[in-house]
Amino acid sequence: MRTRVVRVPKIVMISLLIIAGWLGAMPVMAQVHDTLTLDRVVADVLKHNDRIAAARYMQEAAEQRVGIAGAWDDPMLMLGVQNLPTSFDFKMDPMTMKMVGLSQNIPYAGQKGLAKRAARSEVEASAQERRGTEIDLVTAAKSAYLDLHYRRLNLQNLQDQRGLFEQIITSSTGKLRANQAGQDEVLASQADLWRLESSILSAQQQVESSERALNSLRGVDPRASVPELAPPSPEQIPESAEVWVNAAKEHYPPLQRLRRQAESYSLSARSSRRMQWPMLGLSASYGIRSGFDLLMDGTEQKRDNMVNFGANLSLPIFSGRQQRTMARSMDAMQKSTEAEANQLSRDIEAELLNLYSRAQRLQKSVEMYTDRIIPASEDAYQSAQAGYVNNRTSFVTLMTYALAINRDRITANDLANELGRTLVEVTRYITDAGTWESGPQNER
Repeated sequence: MRTRVVRVPKIVMISLLIIAGWLGAMPVMAQVHDTLTLDRVVADVLKHNDRIAAARYMQEAAEQRVGIAGAWDDPMLMLGVQNLPTSFDFKMDPMTMKMVGLSQNIPYAGQKGLAKRAARSEVEASAQERRGTEIDLVTAAKSAYLDLHYRRLNLQNLQDQRGLFEQIITSSTGKLRANQAGQDEVLASQADLWRLESSILSAQQQVESSERALNSLRGVDPRASVPELAPPSPEQIPESAEVWVNAAKEHYPPLQRLRRQAESYSLSARSSRRMQWPMLGLSASYGIRSGFDLLMDGTEQKRDNMVNFGANLSLPIFSGRQQRTMARSMDAMQKSTEAEANQLSRDIEAELLNLYSRAQRLQKSVEMYTDRIIPASEDAYQSAQAGYVNNRTSFVTLMTYALAINRDRITANDLANELGRTLVEVTRYITDAGTWESGPQNER
């Protein structure tokens, strides 16, 4: 029997290889797509959180008030009749005119321009308030991300600890059958396993709570499942806290908002002082006369139309006092805001110094647990387990080492979480939210 060889065209082979490679890469692509990163969380918060949307609407409302503050008064159109006799004969009196006129108040003192600049400063203050809202929510979302990440690690550690306790139960049961241990050791190890099961239930509830908090901040359904989290990247602590302090004084939105607000009060005070000047009004009118005038030679001549021009200045006797009072009020508000900004600057510096010291301490503690304590605790348990099987180590000592492993791992996770949250809190002060206006919120 002869075997027939079928030749497959090269283009078909290449197509099959491409399809096979694509199908093989699909699980990896799905895994990458299903991994939630911290950058994706920040983008979701900026795009979908409605508190940020509300802050943007408030900024938009402030922007609409700029044009109103700098607008001139509307011109006045005048229509009427002058010097009309009671007979209502428009041709009887030569001074009878149908009049049309226009008047306009001229803000020559510059108060409108200052008011417009004050309104622009209000817009900048509103923008800083919106950025502060963004930073607060992003900071909360980052903290929730870290909470969920480390709570999931704690849950995994507790589930791993179950294997240790099951191993202890197996060892104690075997020794009981060989009359080398008492019933109390078996029961005690079983009770510890059940206590661990209770701790696992609590850890699962904490994970679910963190998932709902993170979803809410991202602007998605709190019941939606949260995919696997990408491990957070370690943040670098600078050599000096002054790096953070200087960045905070330049970028922290509440501080910048107070500065813009003080600037707005200063401009409003200057505008009020300019309004103590006399107000200038210009007017012009055109009078249309009817009828004819009789000249000396007996001929009639059509009456000429007439124009009027005028200017008036107000006497700010009473309003001037009101504007001076308003200016003094704005000055006081400016000084109050500047004082608040100065105190906030000192508070920021003190808080960042505290965060810097805390971050350094936590970083050393995390390194100590990761590099020294946990490896030593695991080696101690393995040695105690071997000694217990060979009747060289007591049951109490073995359980102590087993519980120490769980305690040390959870403590290391909690310290890493606290370190991450501390550095996240620093970003509340030093982040330049202006970079987000064309950045993460526009990503898909």
